[in-house]
Amino acid sequence: MVRTPGSLLIIIVTLSVMAGCTSRENETLKFAFLTDIHIVPGSANAENLALVVAEINSSDNELVVIAGDLSNAGSDDELYLVKSILDKLTLPYLIIPGNHETNWSESGGRTITDIWGDDRFIHEVNGYLLVGFNTGPYMKMSDGHVKQEDLQWLRNELESRRGKGRKLISIAHYPLADGLDNWFEVTDLLKEHNCLAAFCGHGHRLGLHNFDGILGIMGRALMQGNPPAAGYNIVEIRNDSIFVSEKLLGSVELNTVVSFNMNDPSVIDGLPVSPRPDYSINDRYPGVAASFQWTDTSSILSGLCLVGDTMFIYGNSLGWVKAVNYNTNKTEWETKFEGSFFSTPAATSETVVFGSVDGSVYGLDIRSGAISWKVDVGTPVIGSPVIVDNQVYIGGGNASFLSINAAIGDTNWAFDDIGGLIQGKPAVSGDHVVFGAWDRHLYSVSASTGELQWKWNNGKINELFSPGNIVPVISNNRVFIVAPDRFMTAIDLATGTQQWRTGKHQVRESMGISPDGREVFAKLMNDSIVSVSALTKDFKTNWAIDAGIKYEHNPCPLLVNENLVIGATKNGLITAINRKSQSVAWMHKTGNSSVNNVLFDDKENVWVTLTEGKIVRLSHK
Repeated sequence: MVRTPGSLLIIIVTLSVMAGCTSRENETLKFAFLTDIHIVPGSANAENLALVVAEINSSDNELVVIAGDLSNAGSDDELYLVKSILDKLTLPYLIIPGNHETNWSESGGRTITDIWGDDRFIHEVNGYLLVGFNTGPYMKMSDGHVKQEDLQWLRNELESRRGKGRKLISIAHYPLADGLDNWFEVTDLLKEHNCLAAFCGHGHRLGLHNFDGILGIMGRALMQGNPPAAGYNIVEIRNDSIFVSEKLLGSVELNTVVSFNMNDPSVIDGLPVSPRPDYSINDRYPGVAASFQWTDTSSILSGLCLVGDTMFIYGNSLGWVKAVNYNTNKTEWETKFEGSFFSTPAATSETVVFGSVDGSVYGLDIRSGAISWKVDVGTPVIGSPVIVDNQVYIGGGNASFLSINAAIGDTNWAFDDIGGLIQGKPAVSGDHVVFGAWDRHLYSVSASTGELQWKWNNGKINELFSPGNIVPVISNNRVFIVAPDRFMTAIDLATGTQQWRTGKHQVRESMGISPDGREVFAKLMNDSIVSVSALTKDFKTNWAIDAGIKYEHNPCPLLVNENLVIGATKNGLITAINRKSQSVAWMHKTGNSSVNNVLFDDKENVWVTLTEGKIVRLSHK
């Protein structure tokens, strides 16, 4: 395929063989296809999108399809700006979010539905059925994922239209391939309904793909090339052929044409297909087994808390908080709230506490699930609480950081001098409460008064490098953090003075600490887990081993006890490192989605929650 500057690039594909049906002459459709527009107020992208909208309004397209990455940082300001520009379209448009809206969002993803009513669509036009769905990820770095409830919605919608002669076209942000952890569930469903083609974005370049036997077409980004030029995609379906054109803004020339005939199997057969998940690693470690498994009908986007030796409590993506007796495998109680849950609950003997995207922090009666108290914050609460001496410490969205009495729900204090979303979990030591935010800063406030003790930043301008979704660890009067800037940093707890900072290891957001506080551990992005001394004045690596985890960016904290360091990946793999021998003790693949959290019970079983809606207890020898 030849690409030339200033060209109108066309991919032509004949669809009759793949469709498995006879087309009708009047089944034509032409639409503008936009993706990866990455709007920031005052940017060239915003200006060029406005020009693209004006150009589309004067075209013969019938509608506009927009496949995500509408914004750059998922902020409300960016999304409302996108809406104001798209409102000038004189054609109808269909829209879904991309990973920049679902990974970073001050509203926990709610602004998308507030503005556009939904994060998915199904639309019938000219004999075609266009279906679009959210592919995540959800408020953290991980592979994309189609939520369980969205898969069920898609299944129901397609089944209800079976036999009505509509030709199916899929639109998603992520390619239906490796990088979307449950792509195979999606392609199996689409193939069952004879999907003609699957459009996507994310890769920024117009191209042809094989999505498990489905014709895949990735659209170009709004801005592309060096120097970057503005453009978009035009899709025209006529009879048994589909034409996908790259339209540079202001250009009308047709310079390059590439033709594919679907009667030639090599059209997609020669393109790579992602391998399905492989669980053979479990056969290598027969001493590890899932001794309990619970599967929710929706996705799970946070961790759980264990209550005694009989029950666990968690929240799901449909807003249910559930208490489950894992001895009887029955739900003890469930309470419904608005929106998805991202906050991992914490509990006293009487009360379970968590944040909600409805803008509140809740305390529920641990026996019944009834609301004991509620603290209104005013912005979605994504962060997870820590309870120390019956006091709750939790980030209140992008409004404040709070200390709340766990028994009665009275607010002790609120620290509100922050400039971004507080997403992670705080660390508490003595009178210090340390937490990060998506405003580039790490904060320490007084546990007793809430007064600022110090704040530190990494010197980066880009807020996406912030310590926003981290769990700091504290030892030897120092705070240790790892962050998306791929640096590990040690900071004096008393003064906030940076003691050392290193990019030697490609860390991200996953770390832990030994029970004796002597070692800090981090999961790297390149197969390794490292141990760093928490005692030495200067940075010192104790050891680094290849943990067999491949490329990895899941922010799930490491779990550490006297014997093991437990790491968890974006594709459900649990790896246990023997601290004494500094070698892999065992590995077990629990699923194929991102692990949200891991924790030990009092028998050293490892509890795992996965985005695909599974909770697993691993027993190991």
